[in-house]
Amino acid sequence: MTSKKSKDNKIVIGLVSIIIVLAGALIFTQVNNSGILNRLFGQNVVTVPAGIKLNISLQSSLSSGANHTGDIITGTITSPIVIGEDIVIPFNSTVIGEVIGVSSAERFDGGKGGSISIRFSSIQTPDGKKYPIQTSAIPFYAGGRSRLAMGVTKTVLGAATGAALGTAIGAIAGGKRSIGRGAWSGAAIGGGIGATTALVAKGQEAYVSGGAQIIVNLEQPVQIVAQKK
Repeated sequence: MTSKKSKDNKIVIGLVSIIIVLAGALIFTQVNNSGILNRLFGQNVVTVPAGIKLNISLQSSLSSGANHTGDIITGTITSPIVIGEDIVIPFNSTVIGEVIGVSSAERFDGGKGGSISIRFSSIQTPDGKKYPIQTSAIPFYAGGRSRLAMGVTKTVLGAATGAALGTAIGAIAGGKRSIGRGAWSGAAIGGGIGATTALVAKGQEAYVSGGAQIIVNLEQPVQIVAQKK
């Protein structure tokens, strides 16, 4: 009987120990996330709220004709983020991200322009500390060529050239009486050539030069060890 009681007590003590350990781990996690431990050890942890705008200068150029999805991109913070008396994101911090979508310019469909989209996923402060972030996606588009404008221009030029060519051919083949018919046929041929050229003309690629200034929104809050002003 005594042996059974002793065994039961050991089981109870074991369960209580497990509960205490789990509770302690949970409390430690909550305290650590709140930044209390960091402050106790002399670190000033500040939460940067979602919606903060980051002013970034791209370090290299981007092009829908050269870049691919997954390419790593970098930029630098050109305007520090200050909350109260704390510099949470200093000037010249590095932001790192990647190309998340690319569409090259097309030769058909009236010369559709290219596009490229990027997103930043981490930031590194000048003291070497790196933090994960989530920003809004930034798309860049090219103007592309207008099918209507290109078509009108090319058709007019083609019609004029075709008319002249048709006039010459008509004159050679049928004499003066065929000049009118030749001109009309040449205009039709020229117009067809012009329209075809317009449809196969290639659009422009999306291009962003290195050093370009962009603004992105922070979509999720992030905790950063801040510096005093």
